[in-house]
Amino acid sequence: MSADDEAAHRGLRELLGSYALGHLSGPDEDRLRAHLDGCAGCRAQLDELAPLAGRLGLVDPRAFGDVPVPPPTLGEDVRRAVSQARAERDADELAQRRAAAAEQRRHRWVGTLTAAAVVLVALVGGAVIGRATAPDPAQVPLEAISMDVGSDEDVTVESADLVDHTWGVELRIVALGFDAGETFRVEFRTMDGRLVPAGEFRGVGTRPMTCFLQSATMREDVTQVLVTDESGDTVLSSDL
Repeated sequence: MSADDEAAHRGLRELLGSYALGHLSGPDEDRLRAHLDGCAGCRAQLDELAPLAGRLGLVDPRAFGDVPVPPPTLGEDVRRAVSQARAERDADELAQRRAAAAEQRRHRWVGTLTAAAVVLVALVGGAVIGRATAPDPAQVPLEAISMDVGSDEDVTVESADLVDHTWGVELRIVALGFDAGETFRVEFRTMDGRLVPAGEFRGVGTRPMTCFLQSATMREDVTQVLVTDESGDTVLSSDL
């Protein structure tokens, strides 16, 4: 097909839309009809345009004058939503990093430390029960805490202190009145509500006793100290 023929074909093809809508008449309509008799491609294109002609009749021309306008607060709403999503994402990432760090500390120290290392020194005529030598309290900074005694208990607490170690937290307590021969359990409650054991000791009655109880839980994660008896009843407690 020559360039002239191609240009003529293109011009006739551009008339197909008007023809489908019934807007074509006179010589243009006659030329297009004659062209369609010999051009299968244009006939196929006309078949595709014909169904659209009916649909265009359903369009309300008045609707074109109503230009959609976004609400005046759209920009501020988008900025607020983006800022909120970013803050929630950052908070989730921070929580995940803290949880991962706490999990790493637990795995690291559970494998190398005794989660409940109890050092019980009973002062009975100079006899020592538990570890032969306890750390000198004067060598480490102590955080004094107040221990509440259960309503049905006869325990007297002379002193109670926490030691913030690099590997965890330690409770040092000097008290008397724990029932002789009964086993008592010490636990630290963490910020997420878990109870982490810090060891057990056996009561010696009215004789004074000094206990050093240790846990791999970090001091900043501890919210409460609990001492319970064999029945699970609270003997001593301290909210930190």
